[in-house]
Amino acid sequence: MVTGSHLGKLMIAVRDAESRTRFIGYRPEHVKLFAFVLSAVMAGIAGALYVPQVGIINPGEFAPANSIEVVVWTAVGGRGTIIGPIIGALLVNAGKSWFTGVIPEFWLFALGGLFVFVTLFLPKGIVGTIQSGWSGGRIFARKKAGKDVSETPTSQAAE
Repeated sequence: MVTGSHLGKLMIAVRDAESRTRFIGYRPEHVKLFAFVLSAVMAGIAGALYVPQVGIINPGEFAPANSIEVVVWTAVGGRGTIIGPIIGALLVNAGKSWFTGVIPEFWLFALGGLFVFVTLFLPKGIVGTIQSGWSGGRIFARKKAGKDVSETPTSQAAE
């Protein structure tokens, strides 16, 4: 809801070109403050809902490994999408369950290796790679068919 609204488009504009956004009359610091406060509210709600789900909270839950694991979920699944981190969380947690059963002492090494692999070979994550592969596949198919790749879909429809 937020990213589809006028404010969401303004947030994207501030992210992409802060000086241009300031030049057309918006205050980027206000937009950034709103984004920070919104994310803090969402994190607070998530934390409040986490305790009833787990049943108990202890200081071990605040370990850096938990935060790093969330970053790996996002990197594996793909940034910039809603479904990417969800897919990444499912895959990484399935791998975690398997690795901790087979070789529990090497789970963190496997997690680190996965992060390095994804960073080097799949910089857009799984979802981003599939999306760019899909569009790349269409361009390849057009080239193979002998059509001009620079043509837009609307100019092709007019033919």
